[in-house]
Amino acid sequence: MEAFSIVWKNVPIVAFLLFLLSTISTAIFLERFLNVKKSKILPKGWKQFKLALVNSNYEAAIAILRKDKKPFSRTLANLLELYIHEEITKSELYKLLENEIEILYVELSRRVSFISSSVTLATLIGLIGTVFGLIEVFGAFSLTNIEGFKLLAKGIATSLNSTAAGLLVAIYNYILYWVIESRIKGVYSKILKELDEVMELLR
Repeated sequence: MEAFSIVWKNVPIVAFLLFLLSTISTAIFLERFLNVKKSKILPKGWKQFKLALVNSNYEAAIAILRKDKKPFSRTLANLLELYIHEEITKSELYKLLENEIEILYVELSRRVSFISSSVTLATLIGLIGTVFGLIEVFGAFSLTNIEGFKLLAKGIATSLNSTAAGLLVAIYNYILYWVIESRIKGVYSKILKELDEVMELLR
């Protein structure tokens, strides 16, 4: 925290940008962490839906999907209806579902790319503070009195602490990205597994 207080005192714009970057990344992380769940994507009556497929009761399965308001539920209901009416084959159904799953992955990863980009941005912003510090260091060489030594010390402190602050924010944001990306991939793989089971239940 001392590094941030020194940066805030000497180059407040750098400290503000780093704070803003970490705040936005944290907000995106929390929003995605709360919303990236299997239950947020699959319909509420998923077990009943699969049970209806086991009994070859396709009409009941579609009715369960229609009751749910999630976009994926409506899409799955429409595709299943086309399959039942023999308008598409099982292989075509699987390909269409694959396309939907790819779209779903993009939706799950919404705004996460900002967290990834913020890792590089934080490092670069820290380097901007480092440059400001170095400018003060070189400026101190033109002074030979006590003020010159003070300016030299301030420049070195600004330079080193700006680099440290930028790296700390970059590491923090990288951890956020790693955690949420792992969560997204975990939920995505679970959904893929569920859909593979659905395809096996279709006759």
